[in-house]
Amino acid sequence: MAFEYLPVMARAGAPKPPRVLATPSKTAWQRLEKPLAQSRVALLTSAALRSSEQAPFIPRDDTSYRLVPSDPAAGTIVIDHHSGIGRVPRQDPEIVFPRAALATLANEGVIGSLSPFHISFMGGLKSHHEVESSLAPAIAAELRRADVDAALLVPY
Repeated sequence: MAFEYLPVMARAGAPKPPRVLATPSKTAWQRLEKPLAQSRVALLTSAALRSSEQAPFIPRDDTSYRLVPSDPAAGTIVIDHHSGIGRVPRQDPEIVFPRAALATLANEGVIGSLSPFHISFMGGLKSHHEVESSLAPAIAAELRRADVDAALLVPY
């Protein structure tokens, strides 16, 4: 059977339906209560990254999260995200998870201190209700327990 190149390419290049943007049911923004130079800061990343010792994310609809040490020297980082963004972030996760840069800001006094951990989860999830009702509250609870004042979201 011959491979029919043109029909395959026509299907691959056909217009796709637009993505549906989810709107949270309630506003989650909050003003800082103290200056950034006195605040404890954490990174949040949707790159599905983890320490090499942690369990992998299962691509597509994994609504779990990982607590990743904030110390830049704390081991190798692995990216499990299914996105086709490219190899460069996989070779240097600091591009999408700037924990060394944030540690430098803490050392220079620009921010008060680092959270003992940063939080990673899978971006691009389609189960919006699960994200809003389970994942986001669990992450918020982790941040409260660590006395984090500000979280910097670095989307992937």
